[in-house]
Amino acid sequence: MFGKSSVLAIDVGSYLVKTIVIEGTSKKPIMTKCNISTLPTHAIVDGEIMDRESVLDSIRNSLDVLEVENKQVISCISGRDVIVKKIRMPKMNEAEAREQVKWEAEQYIPYEVEDISLDFQILNPSVGEDSMEVLLVGAKRDAVDARLHLFRDLDLEPIVLDYAAFSLQNIFEFNHSVETGKLIGLFHIGAQYTAMSFIEGIINHFTREVPTAVTTLIQALQREAGIDGEKAIDIIKTGEKGDIDQYAYQNAVESFQDDLGIAIERVLPYLPEGFENFNQIVISGGGSLIKGIPEFLEKRFGTPVEVMNPFVEFDYDRESPFINVNVEEMGPILAPALGLSLRGLK
Repeated sequence: MFGKSSVLAIDVGSYLVKTIVIEGTSKKPIMTKCNISTLPTHAIVDGEIMDRESVLDSIRNSLDVLEVENKQVISCISGRDVIVKKIRMPKMNEAEAREQVKWEAEQYIPYEVEDISLDFQILNPSVGEDSMEVLLVGAKRDAVDARLHLFRDLDLEPIVLDYAAFSLQNIFEFNHSVETGKLIGLFHIGAQYTAMSFIEGIINHFTREVPTAVTTLIQALQREAGIDGEKAIDIIKTGEKGDIDQYAYQNAVESFQDDLGIAIERVLPYLPEGFENFNQIVISGGGSLIKGIPEFLEKRFGTPVEVMNPFVEFDYDRESPFINVNVEEMGPILAPALGLSLRGLK
């Protein structure tokens, strides 16, 4: 199943479908094919597929354009149907924990256990005399099944369905030496959600998704400038304000920045013990490309802010006729898909 010389990874977001093919090894991966396609507005809302045929057509078109031969696919799930909690459990081995975790989940996940897919990772096997720290992940089974069936209807075999925020951590760790004692805030500013993770070394202390994202700016532009959603999207994508009022534009941007700042401030109480702030913030997603966002966050939180470059160590084929995007420019958007692909390489 794993260790294939070629890996297909598809990140289906609420606005963009990112399809990539990776070759090589886990230490020297190289992206050989890449396509980004746009979904209609409201095709996916809150992680739920609303317009299934449009999503299928978008993925199918990408597979055709890239002449993809792979039949196994790695993908991810995100949105309100996924819950991540760091919990404490009595000390036990992994096999015992796998049996016990479903009972623990009843205390922390607001769904019936039989209605969710559960996974976990032991973060710290020894906390005190008789406890261990565990990262618990629960996803609604119908949301998981919807994604699996989506790929199966395209004659693809989904072999891994990861959580999008974890794939972002994968690509960050691949490109950077991670240090214990240094806290990184990973913020992926997507179309409908911003995924926030607190990373120390290889430990994920906290992950949450909040509905303050690029759509928030689209709505602010519509409200302040009196324009429709399509024009707002064009302004965000191109940076060209056209004939809209400069004052209205600035009001919209400042409103979005403030909403994003407040959303981050609300999770600061969850900083792990011993930390009062991040040592660094790393942003990705389409929202990271909005002019002024890195500078705003740096000023607001008093810590260095970097736009993620997932191609520090991860290479791509500069001669490939199947890379249909400006890789350097779109890197922050491709980051989760690249992190997913690492799950399939040895």
